[in-house]
Amino acid sequence: MDRKFGILRTKIKQSQGVVMERIIAEHNADLCVLCGSTVEITKEHIIPQWAFEANPAKYLVSAKNNQPTTYIRATIPACRTCNSDLLGAFEDNLKRMLVEKEPEEFNNYDRDCIIWWLQYIGFKLQLMDLRNRFLKYKGNEYIPFLSNIPVAMFWGRDTTPGQVFRILRKSRRNLTTKRKGNKYHSLVVFKTSNGSFHFFHKVNEFIFIEIPQIKKAFFLFYSKEFKDYEKACEECREMIEKFYDR
Repeated sequence: MDRKFGILRTKIKQSQGVVMERIIAEHNADLCVLCGSTVEITKEHIIPQWAFEANPAKYLVSAKNNQPTTYIRATIPACRTCNSDLLGAFEDNLKRMLVEKEPEEFNNYDRDCIIWWLQYIGFKLQLMDLRNRFLKYKGNEYIPFLSNIPVAMFWGRDTTPGQVFRILRKSRRNLTTKRKGNKYHSLVVFKTSNGSFHFFHKVNEFIFIEIPQIKKAFFLFYSKEFKDYEKACEECREMIEKFYDR
């Protein structure tokens, strides 16, 4: 896995400028968001199908426009090599490790991989918001001049295109690094007996994903770093109480 993981990170690093320039110029560009290729483009699921058991009934709702999207249809473009070969190998090994090990058994390399994976999901969610149009806030009246604005432009009250693109650039650049030591205390992993898949996130702040088939849940603070792991756990619990099943 490590060799293919290294190849993937190198592809991301070498294509940073090309991919970001194209995405900024054409938000819905049909190119691999990992390496920039336009050959054999496939659909890469934002939440991996194995995580939600490819259940077509499962969906997420955007907090920005209250519009639902099924996980099975929430995808971004990636070439066959990056998606099936490189990412496929990484996620197969990641899943095996998560099944076989308990959280207290994770070593630093395991944590590096988990953090990278959650950062990658965060980047994909940001990209989805850039590619999707606001349309209307479900349940409210249709406002024509808002309908074609990317959802990403509503991340904050005064969000500007420049801020959106800086966040995207930084999130993608994070995928080029292997070692995540500065983020170890920002990751909280715990066992769960819940039988249902759960997920929530806030752009550039945190992500929570609960996967019943491996009986584990993950919470990562994207931007915040902690010297005290117990403090991270305390804040994680507060976020779960606030956002779980909202």
